[in-house]
Amino acid sequence: MKTRTLLPMLLLLCCACSSQAQNSAAPAAAANNDAPMSAQAQKPAPAERADAAATVKGKKISINYGRPSMKGRDLLAQAPVGTVWRVGMNQATEITTEGDLLVGGKELKAGKYSLWVRRTGDDSWTLAFHPKTGVWGAPPLREGYVAELPLKLEKSADTSELLSINVADANGDGEVKIHWGTALMTGKFGVK
Repeated sequence: MKTRTLLPMLLLLCCACSSQAQNSAAPAAAANNDAPMSAQAQKPAPAERADAAATVKGKKISINYGRPSMKGRDLLAQAPVGTVWRVGMNQATEITTEGDLLVGGKELKAGKYSLWVRRTGDDSWTLAFHPKTGVWGAPPLREGYVAELPLKLEKSADTSELLSINVADANGDGEVKIHWGTALMTGKFGVK
């Protein structure tokens, strides 16, 4: 008889303690910004990521990227020559293409590549393609790029608080536009 009474009471006590521990741990973890996050918590909210896609010569090209906010900063203007940026936030920006691409005089096979922006001069930038994908956070990849697309930098008439990337068909070529703040970077690439 004692076992029948004791077992349900122990089960009830364990459930209550588990619930209390979960409720008290959440505020402590939230207060400590240095605490490690679970894999679920590390994934960015859907609003922080965006997709751009276009079909060029019958081949789909899509770009998935994180959307940082300017927050009053002009990080592109402050970047010294040689800076490598993962053109977005959190997980590196990735391009997926169904067709082979011609980028800066080099042929890239259909597939997936991470994209990086490199400042190559005072007013010159390139969009660099890297075969390694699934890259998260910093530091940026500094070597191993398979192609670089020169980007034309212009000052936009409007301001984009959130990073915006667009890919489009430009008379049979692919065109990528990166807009953040008043900076507008544009580059064209071939599609086979």
